[in-house]
Amino acid sequence: MVDRTLETIDMIRFALCFPVYVMALAAVQGASSHSAGATPVPSTLEMLQGSYRYAGNWKRDEATIQASIDEAIAGLGWLGRKIAASRLESHLKRPSRVVIERAGDDLSVIMDDYEAVAPLDGTKQDVIAPNGRESKLSYLVRDDAIVQFFVAEHAKRESTYRLDPDGRLVMTVYMTSEKLASPIAYELVYEKVSRVHHGRIDDLDGEQ
Repeated sequence: MVDRTLETIDMIRFALCFPVYVMALAAVQGASSHSAGATPVPSTLEMLQGSYRYAGNWKRDEATIQASIDEAIAGLGWLGRKIAASRLESHLKRPSRVVIERAGDDLSVIMDDYEAVAPLDGTKQDVIAPNGRESKLSYLVRDDAIVQFFVAEHAKRESTYRLDPDGRLVMTVYMTSEKLASPIAYELVYEKVSRVHHGRIDDLDGEQ
């Protein structure tokens, strides 16, 4: 009699708990199925890797850069302005091509014939900057952009590479120096002409 009573109690407990077990199992399976079917989000490097060509209005961009330089050196004497202008003239040499690619644990950004290579983990690399001066180069990869730093003795150049809503590469340059009255700031726009696919660069010219 006691055994039958215990058996009945166990059956009641199972009946009460069974719906909970079923709901929990369904939730786990549903979450797993949703995760498996979700579209993977491309990483920043995957989105930005490729080759780009200048797509802006150089007459307008050149005027913007020159105005930024003039404002920055306005407070210097005649000789100081002349020296500063010569050191800043690299900003007026527009890169017609930009290539962004990963090389193992390093990130490479090529601007025409100049290549800037440094580790992806942010480690600083001794390099010669685009202006010909010794600098420390490093990269920061954010969720939506790559930030490139050139740090010299008296100046710092920060270049940010990101995509605009139309898929064009926007390179924003922001340079500061303790010897300048204001930052050198401007941005250039590039359109993608090739992409990196399975370790190779595929040309996009002619694609629809």
